[in-house]
Amino acid sequence: MPGQEALDGVRPRAAPCARVPYLAGQRPASPGEWLQVTAVDGMPGADFLAWVLPADGRYAQGGDVLVQLAADSGNREFQAVHVGVWAVVGVLLVPVAAWDWQDPDGWPEKIRATAAFALSVLTELEEHGANLGARRIDLDDAVVTESQRLGGRGRRAGDRRPGG
Repeated sequence: MPGQEALDGVRPRAAPCARVPYLAGQRPASPGEWLQVTAVDGMPGADFLAWVLPADGRYAQGGDVLVQLAADSGNREFQAVHVGVWAVVGVLLVPVAAWDWQDPDGWPEKIRATAAFALSVLTELEEHGANLGARRIDLDDAVVTESQRLGGRGRRAGDRRPGG
């Protein structure tokens, strides 16, 4: 499965995967959080596991599926989060989908099917011999590069949503 191999400096070997639904309701740290999906079942309530990438080591490699969380910085009466799902192909960070103004308690179930889809597509490609790349990429640098490729429409980790 993509993302199972630990890369040097990416995540501590002793760090456990988080159950993504348990992260609901927590406000993401500024400027945002990155999660690397390690397992996800499309059925509500089933497994949905991810590494929470440390702020000083936000790296990924081809074949990884990532979730990007950012707290809403607007002046709204309720807390909201912006959530994006990304796929890493080679050294490119590809936006899969994004949601603005999500309920902090409900976002994991909202994105579950999309994360499962992205992970299954990348797994299928690898099983059929596709080389999705093993080079480590810095996520903050990759978002800037993707933004330039999209003519400035990409966003940084603390911005509202990826590729929007």
